[in-house]
Amino acid sequence: MKQCNGTIFQIQRWSINDGEGIRSTVFFKGCPLRCQWCANPESWNGSPEVLFLRERCSGCGRCVQDCEASIVKDGKSELDRKKCQACFRCCEACPSGARKQMGYIRSVEEVMDVIKRDAVFYRESGGGVTFSGGEPFAQPQFLRQLVTACSRVGIDTAVETCGHFEWELVRDIFELLDFVFVDIKHMDDKVHRRMTGVGNLRILENIAKISRIHPETIVRVPLIEGVNADEENIRAMCEFLKNHTSVAGVELIPYHDYGGAKFSAVGESGRSFSAPDEAKMQDIRRMLAGYGLRVVDFK
Repeated sequence: MKQCNGTIFQIQRWSINDGEGIRSTVFFKGCPLRCQWCANPESWNGSPEVLFLRERCSGCGRCVQDCEASIVKDGKSELDRKKCQACFRCCEACPSGARKQMGYIRSVEEVMDVIKRDAVFYRESGGGVTFSGGEPFAQPQFLRQLVTACSRVGIDTAVETCGHFEWELVRDIFELLDFVFVDIKHMDDKVHRRMTGVGNLRILENIAKISRIHPETIVRVPLIEGVNADEENIRAMCEFLKNHTSVAGVELIPYHDYGGAKFSAVGESGRSFSAPDEAKMQDIRRMLAGYGLRVVDFK
């Protein structure tokens, strides 16, 4: 099979929060969801783009000399994204790091060259590679070839997915993976659609299918106060997991604002949220335990 190319925006080496052991996390670019609390809004667009950090701009004007989409206004640079052709000349010209290329087209071989650098540490720690994003299954052929390449050299593979994909187009990939993380954002389809841009019916169906063929499936729940941390939603999730899946466990992830500053940097608008307090987190853990669900923690 001819190797294909894909679009990624980062390969994070020595990661310890994306599965067991020491891992490399490959972040795919492109996602079908638009979660209002997203930690990686720079992953939404499936193509390379300019990340523009206004607070770093010195107003030197060098970007204007190289880019028709750039202007300097009130001593600061501005980027007209409608005119931007993603040539990245402004990124090369910027001396302050205010403009950065976000996203790169890479071959399977190029990604594997980075992954294999730490193979000895994967083996010694029980780690491996985690494919994240964005949404890895938005680039199924690229993901399939990477998972296959890792399997051939004995590297453990995991994937982090939002669960929004056509099952029959990617089922074979799940059969190759060693570990699966899949998100549940909210159990109510209308609320899910309002907060993420898509409904959850396909996602819940896919979670049930994944867990039936993959014993190492972990459901990840980003817990956001006022969105999905209420008892009604948590109990609905527990009922679904207990009665319709055979997942190995649930990982509870309190909301953090890591993505907050990045929304404006990619021309998007974000919102402020908060995490449940520790007392509520303990209540949620007890709720899950009451349904016989195992709570896991990879930190």
